[in-house]
Amino acid sequence: MGGKSLFPSGRGKRVCMAKLIIVSNRLPFSVHEAEDGSFAIRQNVGGLATAIGPYHAAHRNCVWVGWSGDDPERYSDEQVESIRAAYESKRCTALFLSAEQIAGFYSGFSNDTLWPLFHDFSHEAVFDAKTWEKYQEVNRLFAEAVAPVAQPGDTVWIQDYHLMLLPGLLRERCPGVSIGWFLHVPFPSPEIFRSLPWSREILNGVLGADLLGFHTVDFVNNFKACVKTLLGLDSGDDGRIALEDGRAATVDAFPIGIDYNLYRRTSHSSLAKAMRRGIEEVSGKRPGLRYNTSLSAEGSAAQEASSRSGSWWSHHADEEMPELNLARSAAAVDRAKPNKIVVSVDRLDYTKGIPERLRAFGRLLERYPEWTGHVTYYLLATPSRESVETYQRLKAQVDQLVGEINGRYSLLAWTPIHYITRSLPIKPVCGIYAAGDVALVTPLRDGMNLVAKEYLACHDDRDGALVLSDMCGAARELTEAFIVNPYDIDKTCEALHDALEIDATEARRRNRAMQARLKARTAGTWCAGFLDALHQVADPSLADRRLRMDQRESMMKQWGQAHRRLLLCDYDGTLTPLVRDPDHARPTTTLRALLGRMATQDGVDLVIVSGRSHDTMDRWFGSLPVSLIAEHGAWISDVPANGRTWRRSPDLPDAKAWQPMIEEVMKKAVETVPRSFIEHKSDALAWHYRTSDQRSAMRERPVLVGELRTVCGPLGLMVMENSKVVEVCPLTTSKGKAVGPWVSGGSYDFMLAVGDDTTDETMFAAMPESAWTIKVGPGPTKARSRIINAAALHRLFGYLIAESEAH
Repeated sequence: MGGKSLFPSGRGKRVCMAKLIIVSNRLPFSVHEAEDGSFAIRQNVGGLATAIGPYHAAHRNCVWVGWSGDDPERYSDEQVESIRAAYESKRCTALFLSAEQIAGFYSGFSNDTLWPLFHDFSHEAVFDAKTWEKYQEVNRLFAEAVAPVAQPGDTVWIQDYHLMLLPGLLRERCPGVSIGWFLHVPFPSPEIFRSLPWSREILNGVLGADLLGFHTVDFVNNFKACVKTLLGLDSGDDGRIALEDGRAATVDAFPIGIDYNLYRRTSHSSLAKAMRRGIEEVSGKRPGLRYNTSLSAEGSAAQEASSRSGSWWSHHADEEMPELNLARSAAAVDRAKPNKIVVSVDRLDYTKGIPERLRAFGRLLERYPEWTGHVTYYLLATPSRESVETYQRLKAQVDQLVGEINGRYSLLAWTPIHYITRSLPIKPVCGIYAAGDVALVTPLRDGMNLVAKEYLACHDDRDGALVLSDMCGAARELTEAFIVNPYDIDKTCEALHDALEIDATEARRRNRAMQARLKARTAGTWCAGFLDALHQVADPSLADRRLRMDQRESMMKQWGQAHRRLLLCDYDGTLTPLVRDPDHARPTTTLRALLGRMATQDGVDLVIVSGRSHDTMDRWFGSLPVSLIAEHGAWISDVPANGRTWRRSPDLPDAKAWQPMIEEVMKKAVETVPRSFIEHKSDALAWHYRTSDQRSAMRERPVLVGELRTVCGPLGLMVMENSKVVEVCPLTTSKGKAVGPWVSGGSYDFMLAVGDDTTDETMFAAMPESAWTIKVGPGPTKARSRIINAAALHRLFGYLIAESEAH
């Protein structure tokens, strides 16, 4: 290493605010040297940088640790420090690894051992003790880089298979931090994973994390089976694995999304449009004189040969010459058959199934000759690891297959496959996506595969068809695609033919269903969802009953298939976070829009159930097509037909008679606890102390509650203790009683109730066993599931709306 320090000097400086530390093999930026010797930082393009980069950019208390991509031997000590400073200006901590370390850790163990093993290509895996040593060494270097930055209360989020030992190493060094780890590739079955000589060390390493994330439930089950088989550790239905040191690690699925609007927007850029036009012109979708003349001339020559009239090749008319057959096929359907474009965008890797899809395309031209001259395949295969023999053999195989198909089926005016073997920026790639009538995405094994999602985003509200491998995680979400087994060449050929023949209306219907999901399940919601889950499992008050991915998928399936749906929702602390001043909790425009979308879904009855006064509820939600319950059931308003009206529950005690007595008792608490106050409602009174000194308030609270209970009993009133509020209301009111008519009389085949405090427990208790009940935040509850906060609930609503639109 030439005596150069691996890490920045001055490490160990502490900041007060808890922070997120993202750790990945590579940083999301690269450094470039200018002519004057200075260094500039540029954003990298890639799945991880695109997925997490926006979160890192938007949160000032977020730092990123990773390999710089540079060999320190190329630079002087001063230049290395300049590079570090450039990265630090982007809140990145750069590691410098030697060429030997990269060869053993990255090219060796990560990509020659773990990559093939995790993609079910165990015959390609290399088990080398020397590269395993380098893998351990570099994981220790990452731990040494992260440990001085992390302090108790911080969160560390580790990415992918390159750093599977890091969670355990950090657990030893940083016991007070929350640690998450996410795998961006598949996780194999025990039969495959156990062939790795160091499988137990790998498992023990990742189990140092509090939360382990995978793309699909299948990968979660594979991991749990490996932990059971190799370590003898059981996992519960909640995904928690009890460890020998008394800790628990939780595993769950978090399907990654894309920045949908980025790809949709980029597909309309001038460069992408130019790329699309060029592809369509070359492929005959924008027919020009040259294309028509050439194809027609070749067809006419075939007709002339068949008629034995004057052509120099007419004496071959009885022979089965391939060029004649192809020309006849092109001429026969020249006007009737539309010109179509098939596209694929992949890295040149043996897991992507490129030879298999080429054979399927060749089979299409053989089995359906009417497509001759009318379907063009644009295959973008970005080279990777060109010095590795396995990849060299793959490229030679792909080159040969492309040559064979083009040599057999090409016409003078048409070449069936356009084969591009270089990397392209995002704008021309989006142009390729936008030009494609069909995307052929058929990896042999893939964790998720974002190409399929990017293609759909570039066809927003347009037709186009997706042929998708069932061996990738995306197939679990994009169920309206033409799903195939990529090893089955005949079935892939038939799916490709069906995709080319699909009616435009049917194509749009399928795409809109998939696009609705992708708009809700973005990279941003994936990032927020994982971090929320990490905070939840790391907090004992929130960890129990966590809403898991399999439960969420079951809920969404039921929601999508239901004909009548009931949604009961508390407001404060549930739909919106609790705030110090209750008057500042008014719904935002975004929340009102979300509730409006939810309420206008077919067959949905949305009821907002709150302790707020009916005047406030009317002011905030009166214009929405929702039913409202105010003051814990004292006031009710159904969805308005001709203006909203309210009805007061019968048999309530006269508020004018009891409120003065209760107010006198509460005034003592107001005088004792500065900045506390009394909220007046039509049929309730509440003492709030959220903005007060909490020690003073907690001393006064039991005194007030005791006095109130003495007074309330004879008056037919009850005392409710909620989050930083003590409320008095009629004994005959409760949210559970108020929602009863909806629950018992609505003939619903889906019901969901959501709340955050003790007043919502009566609502949970009123729900039937088949209903979904969700507690937002900590605390004992009758609800069957728990989520962390209001933002998580908003995401859940977005998923449900998308599922409705998909159906």
